Amino acid sequence: MGGAVAARVDDFSSVYYNPAGLAGSRHKHVSFGLLGAASNLTINDRGYDLAEPLGFTLGATAPAPLGGVLADRLFVGVGLYMLPTTMVRVIARLPAEPFYPWYDNRTQRLVILPGLAVRVNQRFNLGVALDLLAGLGGQVVAGEGPTRALDARVDEEIPTNAALHAGFQGQLADELTIAFVYRQEFGVPFTTVSRTTVAGEPIDLAIKATGLYTPDTFVLGFACRTSVVDLSLDGQWALWSSYPGPFVVVDSQLPLVGPLSGVLPVVPWQDTFGARLGAEKNMPLAGGGSWALRGGYGFETSPVPAQQPGTTNLLDGPKHTVSAGVGFRISVGEPEAGKPRKHLRIDVHAQAQLVGPRTMRKTVAAQDETPGSFDALRDEVVDDASEPSTLGIQVSNPGYPSIRSGGQVFSGGLTMELEL
Repeated sequence: MGGAVAARVDDFSSVYYNPAGLAGSRHKHVSFGLLGAASNLTINDRGYDLAEPLGFTLGATAPAPLGGVLADRLFVGVGLYMLPTTMVRVIARLPAEPFYPWYDNRTQRLVILPGLAVRVNQRFNLGVALDLLAGLGGQVVAGEGPTRALDARVDEEIPTNAALHAGFQGQLADELTIAFVYRQEFGVPFTTVSRTTVAGEPIDLAIKATGLYTPDTFVLGFACRTSVVDLSLDGQWALWSSYPGPFVVVDSQLPLVGPLSGVLPVVPWQDTFGARLGAEKNMPLAGGGSWALRGGYGFETSPVPAQQPGTTNLLDGPKHTVSAGVGFRISVGEPEAGKPRKHLRIDVHAQAQLVGPRTMRKTVAAQDETPGSFDALRDEVVDDASEPSTLGIQVSNPGYPSIRSGGQVFSGGLTMELEL
């Protein structure tokens, strides 16, 4: 449904889309799914692949087994996304490297989302979930050993990082539901300090980066259920302007030279705005159960500046997303006296995300100008009339004189949910 589900979600995916939706799942469920993606993105007509394009989902929801005033009030759930052979892959980029930062943040990590929802009354639900993953921090200490060869010791810690997802669902009328969701900024920080002593002189190097970043995000959603078709609409605001950037920060302390720090381009990241519209048509199946047709459309602006005349080659564009799916809800097992039959849900979906084309052209600063590295490039070789090869503009940046981007990303998957 194009992701337009904040006001209507009620399965294990609530822990991401809206944790309050867990209160809509009144029975125990377990889910398993397969997701895959393929890239048709280009960089100057060359293909651009996605890292880790295949993954699996696992999920479960259940009412908390409590009695008294808490009976049928608390609901728990968990959602996991797992890669076939990898826990986490963090890719930290060079400032001039051409790449799509949006798609460096989507497919490369284990996702663990436990959640809890409270049914306040018949019309209002509240929920929270945590986005959990480990970071990496530590140091490498090296010095001359007994044989004057370098001996090294590595100390690394894997601290837990957690970000909050919080949501609200409220039924304004029998046919109309409203939702509000907040997803906290999340990233995987990693730091390593190398301390080396050679001939009694210290050589220190500190490396820092933040990978797999997603910003603070706010979602306002509506769902309207009618006898003909169910409609939903989500609006989203994501605070990408606070993004620290995908580049590696390097600081060093060298003998006789003192401290040195790498200077990274200052990128004016932009907040993004998006809207998603979804529709679902449910129809009965012969012999019981039902099936549904679904479709959705979404649009989102880009956090990446459309023009980058200097060092950076961050590629992106406004995104149009079209999706479709079909689902089946089938009765399973033998009926028991006084109890409803259990159900199996099977859902299949496909999506195409179209990334708008862009052409970015570089600017070369004059010899007497000192612009920032984001604002312009510099001639890297001083002209020498006696050396013809030095004459003219000498620039090694891979985006010079211009770089083109755009294309599509296709994805699809299958999910099965069994009621216990």
